[in-house]
Amino acid sequence: MASSLEQGIEAAKAGLMEEALAHLKDAIVEEPENANVWVWLSAIIEDEDKQTIFLKKALEIDPGNRPAQRGLAFIERKKYIPAKPGEKLSDYTRPIGIFKNQQGVSPSQAASHVASENPMPEQVAASSTPATGTSESTGVVQTAKQRKPWLDILLYGLTLMVFIIIGILIGSTLLNVDIPFLSRPQTVLETLPEENGMFLKQEDQYQKVEMFQGVIPDDQTGMLVTTDTTPSIVMSLPWVNIDTLKLLDEKDNPVTFNVTTAENNISIIDPVEELSPGRYCLVYLINSTQSQNLYWCLIISEN
Repeated sequence: MASSLEQGIEAAKAGLMEEALAHLKDAIVEEPENANVWVWLSAIIEDEDKQTIFLKKALEIDPGNRPAQRGLAFIERKKYIPAKPGEKLSDYTRPIGIFKNQQGVSPSQAASHVASENPMPEQVAASSTPATGTSESTGVVQTAKQRKPWLDILLYGLTLMVFIIIGILIGSTLLNVDIPFLSRPQTVLETLPEENGMFLKQEDQYQKVEMFQGVIPDDQTGMLVTTDTTPSIVMSLPWVNIDTLKLLDEKDNPVTFNVTTAENNISIIDPVEELSPGRYCLVYLINSTQSQNLYWCLIISEN
């Protein structure tokens, strides 16, 4: 039998969003540690706050999940650049795909169409096995009746444990609470940024670094200026994969930097060597299309 995730995917592709949501809720119970369940769930709802929560949950499970990274980058980008007409989250959570609404088709017809294209294993077995009387079906019934009571108790116990764990995980995500036995925060910073973003840290003060999209602008207006040749950049953007982040000078030459992990999914970026005066940009490579890449630039001026 197809899993709840598979049934949810098929229902979503058929445009049956309520049915898809019901299957995906079941999938959370069956596969709470499957990042794709949370990514799919975020793609079929409209509430941006819940989309963010579910995509962050996907990244907690799989920090390298590209659909979740692209989805969070899209949500963050919308804070600075309005979405294009018709642009939606599922456009960026590929390869899970874009959903199609079947015009003029009733939910039951669409469900029948999906089932006909993807028959369940039981249907395949039933169609390929010749009838041999009632002895085989009687044997199946007898086997089901012979199941041990202790096995039922064990299954109920395991199910209860799964529900408890799911409740703890969802509660900690929605309430933003750190659970001691699930997380081990590292106290690295005495003070934390008050919002998400990239910040230049000087002593205990944070200056926000402006974000750009597409290509690095020639105009340096709005870029943060500092005389510090060893700037310490604090990144409070949990949706950014640090492995895809690059530091480039104004000639697009890569600059080596170290990363220190701090509490609350914060990363501290420090150049290995002193930097010469000029422009430097942290680049988040979303994909090979430059128009979707994100940049945070600052200017190091002479003393």
